[in-house]
Amino acid sequence: MNSTSNLPLISIVIPNYNGARFLENCLRSLLLQSYSKMEIVVVDNASEDPSVAVVRAVAPGARLIQQNRNLGFAGGANAGVRASHGDWIAVLNNDTEADRDWLAECVRAMQRHPDAAFLASKILNLSDRERLYSAGDCYLRAGIGYRRGQEQRDREEFGRECEVFSASGCAALYRKAVFEEAEGYDDRFFAYLEDVDLGLRLQAAGYRGYYVPGAVVHHHGAGTSGGEFSPLAVRLRTRNALLLLIKSVPARFLLRCMPMVLAAQLSWFLRATAHKRLGSYLKGLSEAFLFAPAMIRARARLRRRWRNSHGRFWQTILKSEAQARRDFGSNEGNPISLFLQWYFRIF
Repeated sequence: MNSTSNLPLISIVIPNYNGARFLENCLRSLLLQSYSKMEIVVVDNASEDPSVAVVRAVAPGARLIQQNRNLGFAGGANAGVRASHGDWIAVLNNDTEADRDWLAECVRAMQRHPDAAFLASKILNLSDRERLYSAGDCYLRAGIGYRRGQEQRDREEFGRECEVFSASGCAALYRKAVFEEAEGYDDRFFAYLEDVDLGLRLQAAGYRGYYVPGAVVHHHGAGTSGGEFSPLAVRLRTRNALLLLIKSVPARFLLRCMPMVLAAQLSWFLRATAHKRLGSYLKGLSEAFLFAPAMIRARARLRRRWRNSHGRFWQTILKSEAQARRDFGSNEGNPISLFLQWYFRIF
């Protein structure tokens, strides 16, 4: 990469809401990138903490877009993409730290895979840098996403490049033209599962993406939402899991997979209840009913893509679930999901 004339401009888009305690570390890691043909776009969703001051002090060359209300991760990312000039878009959580060669490794992968529409980073936990958060995302017939390698120790298997169903929005790269063609993230999702929804739409359109093991990002996790079972997280995950099914899964697939879908939904209800979040769960459920008409209208625009897929979309989902099954089966001695343990036995 001696000459930058033929290399892509990468716009790094960071949606932020009250993330001042994370932003400095994130921005400094970007300023140290070995790949220089980039721009940083920070979208501040009306933060009430010193986030704006941190951006101006640490990265004065970054483009700072200040919103007058909280658009969520999805809306913030979309606003940043609209303001960006890059050939590729890197969507990045504010509670991350990118390795020095993160973008350089992504660009090398773009050169190896000219057909790539998106790239998934190797995301490691910031507090335990040998434990994975995501090595590319899979999709299950149960209507849920699966983070490949989640909570597993990094090992040789995760050092191999491979095709994946979608990329975790924590640190994902998209070809800008494809992102715009797919209409980006759905603002109505606000946060949680907006990346899975986009992955479904990209796969339905026939696009391909790859996991890049050399592109390493460390992730704090739940820096803004407060954790997996915070009231906000439970409400949004409940709502968005249902909206995802209503909007982005063909009816014939949904009917075929109904036993898996019902099992996943029951499992989530029981987990939310066990964590004393029944109120948040019910609120998410009621919001799903309110959003359902708009999602039904949105799915009408996807029917042409589903018709043109000629079964490829279904085969891609089966391939993705098989990849998740192999990954789950290779999880030796690490924390596991009781639901997935039974799911892969039964289905």
